Amino acid sequence: MASTRDQPGSLNPRHFLFLLGLFLVCPEGGVSLELLPSASQVLHHPNTNFTVVCSGWSQVTWRLPRDSLLDGVLVERRGSSSILQLVNATWRNSGRYTCEEASSNQSRDIDVFIPGQGPEEWFVPLGPGVVMKEAEEDTIPCVVSDPQLNVSLFQRQGRTAVTTTTYDPARGFTGRLNDTSYVCVAARGDEQRESQVYYVFSIIVPQVIQVVLSVSSVVLKQGEVLTVNCSVTDTDMVYFTWEFPRRQEVEPLTDFLPNKILSFINISTATVADSGTYVCNVQETTQGRRVTKNVTVTVLERGYVYLWPSGDTNVSLVLHHTVEFSVEIDAHPAPTVVWTRDNRTVAMETSSVTTTHLTGSRYFSKLMLVHVQMDQTGSYVATVSNDDDIAEVVFKLEVKAPPRITSLSEFGSAAILCVSEGAPPPTVTWYTCHSSHRCSNVTGGWTSQSATSENITEMTEKGVAQVHSVMSLLGLSSVTFVRCEVKNLAGRRVRDLRVLTTSLLSQVAVMSSVLVLVIIAVFFLIVLIVLWRKKPRYEVRWKVMESVSSDGQQCTYVDPAHLPYDSAWEIPRDSLVLGQVLGSGAFGRVVEAHVSGLNHSDSTTKVAVKMVKRNSGSVQSLMSELKVLVHLGPHLNVVNLLGACTGPPGKSLT
Repeated sequence: MASTRDQPGSLNPRHFLFLLGLFLVCPEGGVSLELLPSASQVLHHPNTNFTVVCSGWSQVTWRLPRDSLLDGVLVERRGSSSILQLVNATWRNSGRYTCEEASSNQSRDIDVFIPGQGPEEWFVPLGPGVVMKEAEEDTIPCVVSDPQLNVSLFQRQGRTAVTTTTYDPARGFTGRLNDTSYVCVAARGDEQRESQVYYVFSIIVPQVIQVVLSVSSVVLKQGEVLTVNCSVTDTDMVYFTWEFPRRQEVEPLTDFLPNKILSFINISTATVADSGTYVCNVQETTQGRRVTKNVTVTVLERGYVYLWPSGDTNVSLVLHHTVEFSVEIDAHPAPTVVWTRDNRTVAMETSSVTTTHLTGSRYFSKLMLVHVQMDQTGSYVATVSNDDDIAEVVFKLEVKAPPRITSLSEFGSAAILCVSEGAPPPTVTWYTCHSSHRCSNVTGGWTSQSATSENITEMTEKGVAQVHSVMSLLGLSSVTFVRCEVKNLAGRRVRDLRVLTTSLLSQVAVMSSVLVLVIIAVFFLIVLIVLWRKKPRYEVRWKVMESVSSDGQQCTYVDPAHLPYDSAWEIPRDSLVLGQVLGSGAFGRVVEAHVSGLNHSDSTTKVAVKMVKRNSGSVQSLMSELKVLVHLGPHLNVVNLLGACTGPPGKSLT
């Protein structure tokens, strides 16, 4: 039987001296491994013993031609050296033995050949005839027991010789290989021997093994289904090994899917005994890389609900603002979340509820109240439950309304009433100002006063409180303005009122009387102006027909202002002697007069003279009348024109 013995301790003096000498002469960056014997190839006789010692600066190991030790192969480790012994060596022990030092990443090879007794002992069996090719080039392990044999490589199908590879008797044929089957042929003289058939497959070996471990639920209740999946993608060959609580009772299964290899554990009815850590070990076959993933599963006898608020549970908010209440949940099985107010489900018209599943047994639920009203003040309850447990969190909401002064007026003969409302009830502060001018906050003319009485009334329909505050003016003199200031946690409002004291009242009475007299005077002045503008004007409204149509229906008129005036009617002003006034009006007058030389030079004629004021605006009307009388001539039914005086100083005669 083959065996491996570890004997810690120092080497014998001969080895120690050799290693010391090696340390002194070994150049920096050189090979630190030493083989005794140092030959890279040894041809050994059958059924004899062979020993080789590998020494390094740290622990060394041997890599054998086969993955497992054969009978008669012994490896003994002594500190930083390792001794390989072949006892009663046979042709099966032929091959390449490699000494490796992991710390320096160095290795040394020795090829051992032990010739067989006939052709059936030429090819050394090194394992199944399957070559997993990771790249374009790989090796077909046609290792022989005698390096003097002539070995050739053929594709099995068609018996085609392969000439693009290189051959090493201790390793085999290395080169570009296709995905097909190959066979090696050894020859010595007239004797030939075929090796076993080697099948070449191309496999994908990623740089990093992508392992995904998932579980149906890390927390579940007994009786539920538990599934744990361990999958590898883009890898052709891996081995799965599992470690979990009931490994002896439950057998993992493996499924090959496109571009994926899946190993899984399925427990249809989980129990508390299935709680624990599930470990999936994945090993890649070609390079031996290993990846481990684990997940912890908890199986409960019954479900649970844990609930806690996210944020404050007591919230004070101004009217018409938006508020959010939220809770975080840890529950299994999946819970139901209900938001209520006064044991009634929250109305969705003015609110919204959102419940989100975060991961595993974690949830998040949020209640949003948009543009809150006064009637939404109260307690809001988030109730979370499943079949096994229930929990709740209470939020309290206080809606604040900014204060508002609804009225500020005189109350009786010597008091002022201020009515305000708000939530919470506003506090009222009174101020008075004694300045004749309006006070301001800058001048500091306001004086704080105390209220005489105050009454608070709750207005249920509005959800606010109404405050009636009264301040007495008795004992206060020369007060001009009164200020009512109301404030609460939501804001502040101010309103001023002008008041009349006794001294000020007399001044106001005098000013009012003067103002009334001025208004009356202005009124009469306006009436006089209107009457003056409406007085009659002297205007001649004559029309002179120029022609009449044959049927008598249409007439043509001539504007008197356009009629000609014959200067022959002019009478010298010095021949006119005015007498008494016969009549007068707003535009002129009629007087009695005597005209000399009207009929003949020695005669005097008594006439009536119509006179107008030149600046009265009626001269043009009188001229139009004069032109019409000239145009008509003498007539029995008309006062006949005798003459006119149209020149200065502004008199006209008819």
